[in-house]
Amino acid sequence: MKKGTTASDITPLSSTTENDSMIVCSTENGEGKRWKLSEKISEDFVLQFPEQLRTILQLFHNRGLKTQREIDEFFDAEYSADVHDPYLFLDMEKAVGRIWEAIEKKQKILVYGDYDADGICSSVILSTTLKKLGAEVEVYIPDRFKEGYGLQEKALAEIIADARIGLVITVDCGVTDVKEVDYLNAHGRDVIIVDHHLVPPIPPAAYAIIDPKREGETYPFKTLCAAGVTFKVACALLQSEKAKQLEIPEGWEKWLLDMVAIASVADMVPLVGESRTFVKYGLIVIRKTQRVGLRTLLCLRPSRAFEHMTFPLPAEAVTAETIAFMIAPRINATSRMDHATVSFELLITEDEEKAQRFAERVEELNTSRRKTIDQILKEAEKMIEVEIQASGKQPRIIVLGKEEWAVGVVGLAAGRLTDKYGVPSFIYGMAKGSLKGSCRGIEGFNVVEVMRACNDKGGDILIEFGGHAVAGGFAVAEKDMEKFSALLHEEGERVLPEKIPAPSLLVEAEVASHEVTWELCDLLARFEPYGQGNKKPTLLLRNAMVASVRLVGEKEGHLKMMLKATNEDGTVKFFNCIGFGLSAHMQICDIGACVDVVFELDANEWNGTKELQLKLKDIRKSL
Repeated sequence: MKKGTTASDITPLSSTTENDSMIVCSTENGEGKRWKLSEKISEDFVLQFPEQLRTILQLFHNRGLKTQREIDEFFDAEYSADVHDPYLFLDMEKAVGRIWEAIEKKQKILVYGDYDADGICSSVILSTTLKKLGAEVEVYIPDRFKEGYGLQEKALAEIIADARIGLVITVDCGVTDVKEVDYLNAHGRDVIIVDHHLVPPIPPAAYAIIDPKREGETYPFKTLCAAGVTFKVACALLQSEKAKQLEIPEGWEKWLLDMVAIASVADMVPLVGESRTFVKYGLIVIRKTQRVGLRTLLCLRPSRAFEHMTFPLPAEAVTAETIAFMIAPRINATSRMDHATVSFELLITEDEEKAQRFAERVEELNTSRRKTIDQILKEAEKMIEVEIQASGKQPRIIVLGKEEWAVGVVGLAAGRLTDKYGVPSFIYGMAKGSLKGSCRGIEGFNVVEVMRACNDKGGDILIEFGGHAVAGGFAVAEKDMEKFSALLHEEGERVLPEKIPAPSLLVEAEVASHEVTWELCDLLARFEPYGQGNKKPTLLLRNAMVASVRLVGEKEGHLKMMLKATNEDGTVKFFNCIGFGLSAHMQICDIGACVDVVFELDANEWNGTKELQLKLKDIRKSL
C-alpha cells in the first residue's frame, strides 16, 4: 500500500447512498440506531405503473428506476446485449498482441495477483485462460504479512532470476508500482497491468494498462472489480483469430463468470450495469459449478451462524448473500491467517482429494479467523471499559492495539467496534517491524483525511496510509504510536460534532401486515443479486404484538419470535421472525408488548416446509 493511495487490502464498510429528503425516525428516547425512512413516492409515479405493488414501486424509486425501460434492464439483464466489447479498452489490442507473442515464443508468463478474493479470482481467471490457449503460466501471489500489497522486492528478484519469464501480467494491482515496473523494464521484462484502482497522474511505464479508471479510457463501464477487468482480457484473447484456430467451444469463457461473481460481491463494487449482469450469470455458473473445490467448499457448514440452513447447500439456494457470507469470507481468510495460495489452489484443482484437503484447510483458517477476531474484540472491549470507568464517559474515538493482534483481521475488528460504539476505530498489531493497523470511520469522519492531517502535523509520522472515506489502513513506527494516537484524538475533537449521532439504518419502505405476502416475497426475489448499489430491501412493520419469544443459538445470541398483527379487515396474521445477534432486544420483547420492526422478507425452508420469515434488523417499542 503506497502512501495516500487506495488500500486494496482494506474492505470498505458497506454504505448506501441516501436521499437528502429522507424522513428520520429516531428510536425510542433517542437511543440505538436512527431509522431513516426513504422519501415516499409520488402519486404520479404510482399512476404510471397501476399494475405494480406500491412497495415495489417504492423500491424502484429508491434505485432511481423511473421508466419501464430502466426497470426492464434492471430485471432482465441479457448477457449478449448488456456486456460491452472488450476491445473498447484503449490498450486491449496491444495487450492481446503481446500475450500471443509470449505464447508463440514460448516465453513463460507470470501472473502476479493480490491476496484478497478479487485478486485470487483474477489470478484464477487469467491463468486458466492462458493455459487454455497453450501458454506456460506461473502464478505469484505475495504474502500479506511478509511482503504486502503490489509488486514487491522478493518477487522482483525471483522474476529477474528466471530467464524464461518474458512477460509479467499484474491483476488487481500494479497501477501505482511506477518504480517496480521501471525495474522490470530495465531487466527486459514487459509488464501488462490489469487493474481497477485509480491510476496516478503519471502511470507506470507498462507495455499496456487495462484499467477502466485510467484517464482518457474509452471503456464505458467504470466500476468493474479487478476480476471483471481480467475477464474482459480473457474474452478479448478468446475472440482473437489465433484463439479461434484452437477450436475452443463457443461460450467457454462464461464458465469463468463464477470467479467474477465472487470477486464482485467480495470487493463490494456496485451491482449495477455490467457488474450486475456478471453476477447474475455468475450465480448460474456457481449453481452448476464444474469447480471441484468450490463444490466441496459449499458442502461444508461454515459456522454456527448457519445452523438454521441445510447442508450440503442445494444449488438453487446459492445467492449473492451466499457469496457475501459463506464463500468470500473463507477465500479472504486464507491470506489473513496463512497464505492466499490455499484459496487459489482450492479454486483451480481438479482432484477430489486435493479439493477436500484444501476446503478443510480453508474452513480451518476461517474458523481461526473468527476466533482471533472474537479474542481481539474481547480484549479491546475490556480496554474500552477501563477507559470508560476512568473517564466516566465513552471514548469519542477508539485507538487500541497490541503487538500480538493479527494485522490480517484488525480491520474486521475495527468495523465491529465502530458498529457497536458508533465512533471511529483505529486498531493495530505488529508486522514487519512496525505497527500496522486498519481503521473505520463514521459519517462526517473521513479516515484518510484525518490520517493525512495527523501525518502533516506529525512531520510525516506515518510510514504509509491510505484507503477510503470510511475504511483505511496505516503503518507507524512503534516509537511514534503514542504521538499518532494523541494526534488522532486531537484531530477527532476538531472533526467530530459535540454529540456524535447514532448510526443510521436505512428503511426502504413501510408496509402494512396485509402487504407482507408471498407475492411480495416473490417480487423481491427478482431484485437479486443484492449488493452494493442494490441492498436487500429493508421494510418497516409497525405495531405488531409479541406472541412468543425466546433466545436461540449456541450462545443464545439470536432472537426467535412470533409477531401477531391485525389486518385492515380485522383478521389476524402471525409472522415467524428471527433476529440474528439481537438477543439484547429481549428486554423490550415481553409477551404482549407492541413493537415496530425493521426486517428483510425471506422464504424459510425447514424439514420440507416453506414459510414466510421476517429476518429482523432492528426492534423498538411502538410509540
